[in-house]
Amino acid sequence: SPLSGSDADAKSRVAREIHDACRGSGFFYASHHGVDVQLLQDVVNEFHRTMTDQEKYDLAIHAYNKANPHIRNGYYMAVKGKKAVESFCYLNPAFTDDHPMIKAGTPLHEVNRWPDEERHPRFRSFCESYYRQMLRLSTVIMRGLALALGKPEHFFDAALAEADTLSSVSLIRYPYLEDYPPVKTGPDGTKLSFEDHLDVSMITVLFQTEVQNLQVETVDGWRDLPTSGEDFLVNCGTYLGHVTNDYFPAPNHRVKFVNAER
Repeated sequence: SPLSGSDADAKSRVAREIHDACRGSGFFYASHHGVDVQLLQDVVNEFHRTMTDQEKYDLAIHAYNKANPHIRNGYYMAVKGKKAVESFCYLNPAFTDDHPMIKAGTPLHEVNRWPDEERHPRFRSFCESYYRQMLRLSTVIMRGLALALGKPEHFFDAALAEADTLSSVSLIRYPYLEDYPPVKTGPDGTKLSFEDHLDVSMITVLFQTEVQNLQVETVDGWRDLPTSGEDFLVNCGTYLGHVTNDYFPAPNHRVKFVNAER
């Protein structure tokens, strides 16, 4: 991406494109990012395929496992007959037991919990490496957003220090099921896996499979967001809306129901 280079004119051009996207749909794509998306899919698919119900329960957040009263990041379980989507969420690997934020009991900060490394030998190492890759990519994107706002390129850097940034990664699975739980229906009659919402974040950086299912609300109604087998889809969150006084607002979006593994 030109944002990673030294050509000021190229950076300004990309910043203008980001500006127009954020003032429009609120979504744009990050390409030429250097992330091995095939490895990402291989590791995540292997993880979801090999996790047992007991392993998921042991790592589950408090809402699903009352024995984990202080866990807010971990496994978000499917509920048979009610909810099919499941995910594993983890935070900054720098959050260890001796990290100042952890020692102080700072809200929202947790030490990650991982599945057994003998059963899932490459999962933790991949996830920690992927976190750092995505933090680097997000930092580049935030520099583009800073330029798009007319600010210095490194305006947001201090908030993205690897030692203490409060950012998360979610590995989401929508399964194929013969007997799918009941799904919601939008006001326009569209069946939904996830109802319309705004992301509570600065930005969201999403890798999609080739199963098209994401829609954004525009002045002309709901529009499909194209998938890409290589690029990351980026959107503004409510916190970016807050710090820009909604100059870059969080877009309303939803997930259409598609009974397909992804």
